[in-house]
Amino acid sequence: MRADDINSLEAESGVIATLIHHPEYIYHSEDLLPGHFTNKQNRCVYTAIEKLADKGIRTVDAYNIIESLNSSDATRRLADELSIDELQELIMMSDVLCRNTEEEYRMLVSNVVDAAFRRSLFSILEECKMLCCNPAEADIEQAIYQKLDDTMINFSTTDEIPEFADVADDIWAEIENHQDGNESGIPFKFPTLNEYVTLEKQELVVVGAPKKGAKSMVMLNEAVDLMRRDKSVMYIDSELSDRLFMCRMVSHLTGIEFVRVRTGRYTEEEKEKIREAILWIKSKRLVHLYMPVFESNAIYRAVKKISHKFGRLDVVMVDYLKPTGDADAFATYAELGKLTDMIKNNIAGAMDIAAIAAAQLTDTGKLADSAKIARNASTVVLLLDKTPEEIAADGVNCGNKKLIVQFNRNGAQHTSGEYIDIKFNGNIILLEEAEQHVPHNPF
Repeated sequence: MRADDINSLEAESGVIATLIHHPEYIYHSEDLLPGHFTNKQNRCVYTAIEKLADKGIRTVDAYNIIESLNSSDATRRLADELSIDELQELIMMSDVLCRNTEEEYRMLVSNVVDAAFRRSLFSILEECKMLCCNPAEADIEQAIYQKLDDTMINFSTTDEIPEFADVADDIWAEIENHQDGNESGIPFKFPTLNEYVTLEKQELVVVGAPKKGAKSMVMLNEAVDLMRRDKSVMYIDSELSDRLFMCRMVSHLTGIEFVRVRTGRYTEEEKEKIREAILWIKSKRLVHLYMPVFESNAIYRAVKKISHKFGRLDVVMVDYLKPTGDADAFATYAELGKLTDMIKNNIAGAMDIAAIAAAQLTDTGKLADSAKIARNASTVVLLLDKTPEEIAADGVNCGNKKLIVQFNRNGAQHTSGEYIDIKFNGNIILLEEAEQHVPHNPF
């Protein structure tokens, strides 16, 4: 079997016949390209009708078809492949094959594009077979993914663009679903934070913290909370191996100190609690991928693979945004910007997934490459230690850390001096919302 054996010649003829009588229908088939036709005559005529439509010419006859192709150096050779007699016969036959409704025309177009997609995929898989037979091919997985992705993108369809009146009711229903009292996206573990932001599809929330400032711990707390909500989670980790990540999660779930979980210094009763925690973890849809050096293509492929495996990946978590090596400052800024952009657009946006990433603050309290991260992130939240003065003023019940919504495209953000009170216990990897302090009036 050859790729060209996969075709829909009847649909091709129907498309051309319909356009001869209704050239305006071509605006309902912008995803259909001349190369999608297997019949050479159909391919040439479709190209000519496109050019006529662009010029506002609505008369499709043999003369206009030939002259349209002759009007450009790029298409003049196509005119040489057509004859007036053949075109006259085609136009006569079009009276029989023409469809007179947009719906019928779209159906024909869909059949032509589907056949073209299958031919393209057939050819790509043949190329993949050759890659498999070539021992010199170093990164066969990446090469195959790239070929398949390119094919999928090339044949991705552009939805019909509706008039606003046709979608206004649906948009307002979505707005109402985001109003007070209704859940907007996936809630965070911290209730007060949800008044500012939630985890929504196609959006990226970045949590910044100083070095050794519990950014990985807040990410783990969120991962467990998402699992409790029965969400599927992919956690991409540049810091912790599976073993250490598991120790932290077990400590968090059982309340047994991390150091005792890691060293095995726990009682028989605690051993049973650990067994129950592991059974609970196994019942959830979680992937932890330890990737010491982040590489954008590798992250993209991994998320795509797990998304296909789960069928529905709710949240991807990245711990944390950092460059791959000891590059100079300018290169580091560019790299972090590209990584953040890829997570926001190629993963969260294109795959319709909610994303949350951690980032490290500099010694001056700013996100590394803050301008580029803020540009691509939907929301930036900082996790900071409270000062001794703040702890004393707020009260011990108001915790020892604070969350600050520093930047937010999708809602309110904190002004100077505002924050959410958080209680942190590093021994058991636990962060909880504390009692909220009463803002102090300096006057």
